[in-house]
Amino acid sequence: MKVHVLCPASSVTGGPEALHQLVDAGQRLGYDMAMLYLPEDDPDPTPAVFRMYQPRVVKEIVDSPDSVVVVPETGTLQLLELKHATRALWWLSVEHYFSRAEALRRGAARSPLDFVFDPRFEIVHLAQSEYARQWVAARGSSALMLTDFIRDEILDRSRALRGGARQNIVAYNPKKGLAFTQQLMAASPPEVQWVAIENMSPAEVAQLLGRAKVYVDFGPHPGRDRIPREAALCGCVVITNTQGSAGNAVDVPLPEGYKFDERHPLTVPLVIQRIAEAMADHATHAQRLAPYVQWIEDQRRLFTEEVFTFLATVEARQRARLRDGLPA
Repeated sequence: MKVHVLCPASSVTGGPEALHQLVDAGQRLGYDMAMLYLPEDDPDPTPAVFRMYQPRVVKEIVDSPDSVVVVPETGTLQLLELKHATRALWWLSVEHYFSRAEALRRGAARSPLDFVFDPRFEIVHLAQSEYARQWVAARGSSALMLTDFIRDEILDRSRALRGGARQNIVAYNPKKGLAFTQQLMAASPPEVQWVAIENMSPAEVAQLLGRAKVYVDFGPHPGRDRIPREAALCGCVVITNTQGSAGNAVDVPLPEGYKFDERHPLTVPLVIQRIAEAMADHATHAQRLAPYVQWIEDQRRLFTEEVFTFLATVEARQRARLRDGLPA
């Protein structure tokens, strides 16, 4: 069985890293894995930071009954070009699919992307988050869990920073939930410093998270976002809202009292109170997040198990169909 994974070329965001992790894990499990970058004419498609995954790169898809093609939700239309291969759609971000589907709908009753829920196409759905799994289930399809993990480089750097001296800093991502974060900043006492994560190298982000006492994230959570996990690994007390994947205890398993619904009128003072408590006694609050940190550190092992389950399931299905003389 050949498995080809389609990935945006030269992209260093979380989704492309997960695609590289899939190829790497499959290769380690002994499967015939390969990455196909789009556009195909990129002269150097593998970002330097992902080269340690050592993906085997191909230029063409093998569209045969014994092959599998995996695409992220941004590459959904690529599945329509296949005639024989098993089609697999990895839901790395529900919102990316939804916004694209709406743009293509153009006032019509259905979107051209709705075919992915048509049982005739026999799409294998993969969910990076419980949030995505539930979203797919609500549309009548089941999905196998296929999450991701924080790579070793970040884990090692975070462990080294975790026990360092802390300052009264709240770190935040200005690209997510800025309007609500600004409400928090306006209500915050002057001794608390708010530092935006922007225009920083990965090492500089880690240094900030290693000094900050708190990281807040009140933006959308389209999947299992990386920065909240990295913040916890670096020793920050993580506070989020309840949007998207943060709305369940599977994707963001923070203890009670560290998630807030920003639609509630009392949320701003309640969050400010929690921040003040974390500033006054960081060690106690960070210790409450220890199970969350351990869960993050265990994600690579779980991801390998999920990759095996996915590939073994598809392989068994293909063998059964070929044995019975059915089209793949």
